[in-house]
Amino acid sequence: VIFAGFPRSLYSQSLDPRETFSQAYTLYAAGNFSQAQELFQKIQDPQYLLADYSLYYSALIAFKQNNWDLSRQLLAKLRQQYPQTIWLQHAELLRAKIDLGEKKYPQAIATLNSLRAIKGVRTEIAEESLYLQAQTGEAQGDVSQAYSLYQELRKSYPHSRWTVDARKHQARIKEKFPDLFGFPTIQSISDEAEQLTREREYGDAEVLYKKLLNNVTDPDPRLSLMTKLAGLYLSGRKRSEAITILEEIARNYPETSEAPKALYQIGQILWNRNDNAQALDYFKLIMERYPTSPYAERARYAAGDIYEAIGKKEEAARLYSSLSTDFPSSPLRDDAAWRLAWLYYRAGDLQQAAATFKTLTAQTTNASYRTAALYWQARTAEKLGDQEAAKQLHRQIVKGGDESYYQALAVQALGRLGVSVTESNSISSSASAETDPPISPEIAFHLAHARELGAISLYRLAVDELDQADRQSTKPDRLRPILMREYFRNQAYSRSLLLANQLPDSYSDRNLYRFPLAYWETIRQKAQERDVDPYLILALIRQESLFDTWARSPAFALGLMQLIPSTAARVAKQIGLAPPSNERLFEPELNLTLGTQYLKDLLRRYSNNWFKAIAAYNAGEAAVDRWEKEIATDDIEEFIERIPYVETRGYVKLVMRNHRIYKKLYESQK
Repeated sequence: VIFAGFPRSLYSQSLDPRETFSQAYTLYAAGNFSQAQELFQKIQDPQYLLADYSLYYSALIAFKQNNWDLSRQLLAKLRQQYPQTIWLQHAELLRAKIDLGEKKYPQAIATLNSLRAIKGVRTEIAEESLYLQAQTGEAQGDVSQAYSLYQELRKSYPHSRWTVDARKHQARIKEKFPDLFGFPTIQSISDEAEQLTREREYGDAEVLYKKLLNNVTDPDPRLSLMTKLAGLYLSGRKRSEAITILEEIARNYPETSEAPKALYQIGQILWNRNDNAQALDYFKLIMERYPTSPYAERARYAAGDIYEAIGKKEEAARLYSSLSTDFPSSPLRDDAAWRLAWLYYRAGDLQQAAATFKTLTAQTTNASYRTAALYWQARTAEKLGDQEAAKQLHRQIVKGGDESYYQALAVQALGRLGVSVTESNSISSSASAETDPPISPEIAFHLAHARELGAISLYRLAVDELDQADRQSTKPDRLRPILMREYFRNQAYSRSLLLANQLPDSYSDRNLYRFPLAYWETIRQKAQERDVDPYLILALIRQESLFDTWARSPAFALGLMQLIPSTAARVAKQIGLAPPSNERLFEPELNLTLGTQYLKDLLRRYSNNWFKAIAAYNAGEAAVDRWEKEIATDDIEEFIERIPYVETRGYVKLVMRNHRIYKKLYESQK
């Protein structure tokens, strides 16, 4: 077999370049540098597609083995023969490291400066270049310049792998050369506290803020410091400490814009603790003292929510209704109108509910709210006995063709009303012919590399090549279908999916990429073991991570199924596994093992009620348990609409939409 991209001349030497490269890379990754070097050196012929990779890794190994002359020679050859290689920036960085090792500081600094000046320089290259420049300055005795560069690194890349080291170097410089810095000022300490907060070093930042507050008496600087410390406590989940600071802000600075904000933040903390009575007091205080503040509209909505939860429907309705009149441009207006319509609906005032749903349909610019209001306007018409109006509204939703949660409900409703519906087959699963349009030699270079790397399962390297092709493209529309397919083949499902979303509906197989059978064999196996619908697992993963194995949320949920480490540890213990490290949660197999078990546990907890289990996956079991008590209804559709968390309400609907599309796409094929 002659593989695409390999000339016959290499095969005449009984050498399979693809297999040789795969073996060499495996040896390199395992740290067997000498054996890897021996193989890489055999496949540096320019005719071999990955010769630039072989040259770079050979140069890197030579550097690691302190054979700097050989490393220089290989890097020069790489730059000369492959100016378009993705390793060019890495090669320049390696050249700078060799210069540093040989104490050729001016040459190293020039190279590092050139790297940082590149438009679109790779982040990891820019970070390390800054770090090396700082180290060079330190080695040359220019500690002031070194300190500044370490600070630039920390500010520009607060979560870099080099940040902690940069901070340690700064501390050593300060300790060794105290005269360079003088006595620390309030501003310099405050700046450092802010920087530590950005780096998520909350404990160290807290120490500095407290030190400042013990010494600062001027009102304005003190307010600024207290505001920052309160934000720090909220970020670090130290809510009781946050309340103490926020109360001081509201008490001592009542005329500032920070006062209503502080009161609202206290109310939110208490509300989240289910201390509704105290939270309500704070929200009412904002409405009374600061009626024109942006926080007054938020307080009004929150108070309405609390009144609704404790059964004071008239008070809730008054507040929701006034949001539209007093704050017509409020981002909360649509949700307040939605909640108001539901208050009428549940109270049996169907005429008023229908009118409010209709008003929301007309006033909102949010497609999700519009479709939801249309559907419940139709349901209300059904209850009022106006079946013709209900049919017309349901048909309007079905004709929208957006494959939404409500389209499925509207189809079911029309069936109940005796209307046979033939849905437009907007979900196509036919494969289109793969013909690449004309592309530039530069793009072709990276595509060919990606395909070769994908053929030996080096997917992350292949994705780097595809990313480079994407960056260099001057005609993204032409390249988009190619990249969509290639990202998919290299398991970069999230990138493929996002590109598919940009293609027109006429592209026959775009939905196979928008709703991929990613990690299908593993998911199917886990689904069978746990007796869970595999399409439900796919639907949930699509919403959680877009199939990005490296996904990390602001709440520190990790991997495909976005597992919180504490939840993962609990589930692992339950099924007899050791608590996984955070890094291991990025492994698809383990993440799916734990995530599907957690989903199964939720389904069991809620008597196999998919809607409640999905809601709990997003908002937590405690929230759903509370809603079961507060939302007294057996109608699951109504339960979903009355979930007070806007995010969770939308999440459940999207997962159920995903599930429906997956079944339409694939069930007949399996």
